[in-house]
Amino acid sequence: MAHRQFQLSKAQQQDLKTAEEHVKKGSEAKRLMTVRLYGEGYRTEEIEAIVGCTWRSLMRWVEAYRSVGVAGVRDQRKGGNRAKLTAEQRAEVKERLNTYRPDQLLPPDIRIEQGAFWTVSDLKIALYVGYDLIYQSDTSYRTVLREANFSRQQTESPYRSRLSEEVIAEFEALLEKESPICFNSTVTD
Repeated sequence: MAHRQFQLSKAQQQDLKTAEEHVKKGSEAKRLMTVRLYGEGYRTEEIEAIVGCTWRSLMRWVEAYRSVGVAGVRDQRKGGNRAKLTAEQRAEVKERLNTYRPDQLLPPDIRIEQGAFWTVSDLKIALYVGYDLIYQSDTSYRTVLREANFSRQQTESPYRSRLSEEVIAEFEALLEKESPICFNSTVTD
């Protein structure tokens, strides 16, 4: 078995532990704990079970700590799609969605859906045209629609009509002819 080259001194372990205790994001605490446990000599399988991370993530965080220190392990994400519209813009979008139909705001040649109700595809176009905004996932567009008090409508399965009374009567008559037992007659000995 190869000897692990990454080991933390007592001071480094304490620095990571202190950083863990003072971070606000759970994802950062998880990263810091992962690096600390690895540097203390825990096996990777144990760390994966304790923290719930993959081996690749563990190695990526350890390498980030090696090259930059505690700052390299911090969560660098900026906040996702919700941060792209200001509160005023969100209120404006909500008002427009509730006031206008898609055909009133978007020309028919650029619309994907041609219905009278807002869809994700029409909202994508409206946000791009009005705010130069493109979300990465349809879930973000659905969130905008939900914030505007729109519910998600799904198409129903086709309605299957009942057979005509005439067809049912013919089928019942056929059953009576073929069946030797009559339920309405009384049995006498």
